[in-house]
Amino acid sequence: MPLVRSIQNAEISLGLWEIIEDSSFFEQANPYRAKASNPGQQLQQLASRMVLTVLQPSFPFDQIQLNPAGKPFLPEGMQFSISHTRGFAAGIISAETPVGIDIEFISPRVLKVEKKFLNPQEYALLAPLSEQDRIAFSSLFWSIKETVYKCWGIGGVDFSEHIRIQSFALHNHGTAAIQFGQSTTVHTVNYLREGYLWMSYMQAFL
Repeated sequence: MPLVRSIQNAEISLGLWEIIEDSSFFEQANPYRAKASNPGQQLQQLASRMVLTVLQPSFPFDQIQLNPAGKPFLPEGMQFSISHTRGFAAGIISAETPVGIDIEFISPRVLKVEKKFLNPQEYALLAPLSEQDRIAFSSLFWSIKETVYKCWGIGGVDFSEHIRIQSFALHNHGTAAIQFGQSTTVHTVNYLREGYLWMSYMQAFL
């Protein structure tokens, strides 16, 4: 189906695709071929590349390389990032600046792994919330940190210590202020909610 969410401006193009098609639809629409062995993951991979094709019909799939941390990139020019999960795929493109995108379902399971990605300051930000909101916004914090990780594209990142959320808006769309690594520079991650799904994205100004 067409993109269920799309944002295009002078700096970025991004889209969110709800996957209702089968693999053959995507294979006919673009040259990318999925590398995953699991059929469900194959479908998600194909759909995420379909988003890139919709955003940039001449996207150079044959030029994609992987950096040492496993981040896909193009040798020069265009920057991009993708994300996919059960039933959805997303992508973002920028002409020159590193970008990141992530989609995550809101799930109570996030409470079991919070200690792996939250630091004390972030626990304090979430502490006043009801259990339902705690689940929703803890899921958002995970998505935000995945977005930052994808944007910078380096390995050895501790999500709790190296990606620090300073503030966020308690709404279904907004921005979060984050700091990365030892830098005191504050960067912005945008986010919005689509049903039970968060989509977060950022453009790095390095």
